[in-house]
Amino acid sequence: MSNNRIILDGCISIFKDNNELDNNDSEIFELFSLTQIHKDKSLTYENIESSIVDGGNDGGIDALMVLIDEEYVENIDDLENFKFSNTTKSRFIISQCKKEKSFKESAIDKLITTIPVLFDLEKSERNLLTRFNSDLVNQVLLLVDVWKKTIIGGGSIFIEYIYATNATEIEVNDVFNQKVSQLIEQTKNIFSTDQIFFNKYSSAELLSLYQKQKSNRLALEFKDRPLSTDYDENGIGYIGTVKLANYKEFLTSETGDIRDDLFESNIRHFQGLVDVNKKIKKTIENASNEDFWWLNNGITIIAEDPKEVGKKLTIENIQIVNGLQTSYSIFNTHNGSQDDNRSVLVKVIINNNKETTDNIIASTNSQNPVSATLLRATEPIQRNLELFFLNEGYYYDRRKNYYKNQGKPSTKIFSIQYTAQTIQSIVFDDPHTARARPTSLLKSQTTYNNIFDDNKNFKGYLNCCLINKKTHNFWLKHNALDIKLKTSNFKLHLSCVVIKELFNKKSVSFDEIVEVDLESIDQNLFDRSINLLNEKIDAYLAENENRNLINIAKSKEFTNYVFDKYE
Repeated sequence: MSNNRIILDGCISIFKDNNELDNNDSEIFELFSLTQIHKDKSLTYENIESSIVDGGNDGGIDALMVLIDEEYVENIDDLENFKFSNTTKSRFIISQCKKEKSFKESAIDKLITTIPVLFDLEKSERNLLTRFNSDLVNQVLLLVDVWKKTIIGGGSIFIEYIYATNATEIEVNDVFNQKVSQLIEQTKNIFSTDQIFFNKYSSAELLSLYQKQKSNRLALEFKDRPLSTDYDENGIGYIGTVKLANYKEFLTSETGDIRDDLFESNIRHFQGLVDVNKKIKKTIENASNEDFWWLNNGITIIAEDPKEVGKKLTIENIQIVNGLQTSYSIFNTHNGSQDDNRSVLVKVIINNNKETTDNIIASTNSQNPVSATLLRATEPIQRNLELFFLNEGYYYDRRKNYYKNQGKPSTKIFSIQYTAQTIQSIVFDDPHTARARPTSLLKSQTTYNNIFDDNKNFKGYLNCCLINKKTHNFWLKHNALDIKLKTSNFKLHLSCVVIKELFNKKSVSFDEIVEVDLESIDQNLFDRSINLLNEKIDAYLAENENRNLINIAKSKEFTNYVFDKYE
């Protein structure tokens, strides 16, 4: 075994321990590889897990990701948050992660066979399900929808193949390269784009990515020394102008892309060439006697641990909470020339109080057309849930990747949407909506208020997350592959069945969930529950021959069919 592979095995072991994972070696390698390869993207553990589609009938595909302007898209319900235009860049990432000692031609052969079938627009959902598992088909349906919307909007399509193994180094023969070329040419013909990439990762590349730490401290160079001012003992602020070229440099990552993670507390998507951005673009492109900051509201940054040296201010834990449209416009349009003496107004607020930070985020975004969903994290009940989870030894991720960036174990991190889905499923007997339209749970004020209620015992929220997590872990280790494949779209249903089986009744109250003994959710209970769900799926499909696994998972009628067993 090479040194690289020995060291990488140690790194994977640390990754497994730090994240408190209990998966098998192949699954751990897959999670580790995807996490390292996408380290610079703003992805959560949930995003990576939801992209994984392997486990049988997968056509040689282990994971499939859909990104719009580098923003991960989890399901079709999310697409209403995006505007498709001629600036839209949609990226489809198809991955193979194999804990094998070499790169094999057979892996490429599978893709060459699979890709034309998966992305034949004449194939129906039913046709695809006769050959591929429902997780893969779900991701393909999402990809096709994004593909169509992007092309209609005049945007660009990028397709990236990833092949990762724990081989000592990248070593392939001419036949392998010829097959990769065949796959790329085939993909070009299907998607009518030249933007096709095939990237290989061995132990050497994965180890290099693991060692590469995401920079948490950046330097911002002002045009003149920034004005600093404090407010009693509550914090300090810096105000000044930054040359457009220097601000673009501040936004640019080592790979030359924009540092998307800086905007996690701001508007989630660049709005493209809408009227306001067209005006910003025109102003940047056409220098005049007017400085840029005279015509623009500027940038607001929240950060920690400032160190000022002359005109430079270095800061940590940076969040650009206002000015995303301006920032993207500068990054996309400015040529980076230092000869351009124009500048943008930047204010940097140093404050470690989470409630104050939330108030800043809410107020700085209030003038923009932002969905209420994006500001849920700042509401008092969300802050209180975070504190409760912390006190119980878990992490409620109000703001995307906050705890991941602190190195907290992935198995103990729960997002707002994940929590909402588990409550809607387990408490309100509605797994079909929670699965099919998760975004609506947060957007609808009525639904949101039903789910997030200050009068409820917060222990119930944590228990629902833990019930769902524990059920999912049992499902991952289930040995009956046919049953596992059949129930992959019904994981939320499965959590509901587990609770109903535990109490042996249809209606389980929130108070009963608060008091539930999590140790009672054991292997025997899970086996009983998954077998029952499997039988119900078979029986329902036999009675409804025009239905399939994907559409019944979204059906209230099927949910009632399952739950009526307990009446």
